[in-house]
Amino acid sequence: MATLLFDLYGVLMRSATPAGHAELEDYVRPVNPDHFWSTYEEFRPAYDAGHLSDSQYWGRIRALTDLAPFDVSQAVELDTEHLLEADEEMVDLVLRFIGEGHSVGILSNVPAALGAKVRASQPWLEECAAVTLSCDIGVAKPDPEAYHVAVDALGAQAKDTYFFDDRPDFVAGAQRVGLNAHLFTGPDSVRF
Repeated sequence: MATLLFDLYGVLMRSATPAGHAELEDYVRPVNPDHFWSTYEEFRPAYDAGHLSDSQYWGRIRALTDLAPFDVSQAVELDTEHLLEADEEMVDLVLRFIGEGHSVGILSNVPAALGAKVRASQPWLEECAAVTLSCDIGVAKPDPEAYHVAVDALGAQAKDTYFFDDRPDFVAGAQRVGLNAHLFTGPDSVRF
């Protein structure tokens, strides 16, 4: 039986939508939306890895993009509420793999607030052999340690683990540590 490791967003869960981004943007009202989103992305790895709290992350964005004061908890809510929809076809496929006896794990970059919501709203995660979230381990993909922790959590070895992610940089990071990593482009791209 195979050991399979999947990313969440863009693979098993729906990624952020333009409508979700628009709601967040309407709330914080950046003068320069492009600068806001580039700053949002710049600090996201540290936020996902748990190195920045909600208030630290949003405080940096506010200070560097000259936003008016806003309620951080509302920004967090708007940032996460559109990220709780599973891709049912992919979840069914993963559950089928588990039913066939394959060891399935998750490795995803998510901040703590989103991680808690995902765990609470997606009961199918309990069927996975291991769920490794960046906010829980203090490192985010493509840091080599993130892959090592996820593989260790599955009780596997990198060379025997198939990894699927929709981001080429995360696939490349996984390949560098010896995983059989593949770019996810849809259910047909999941081969092992």
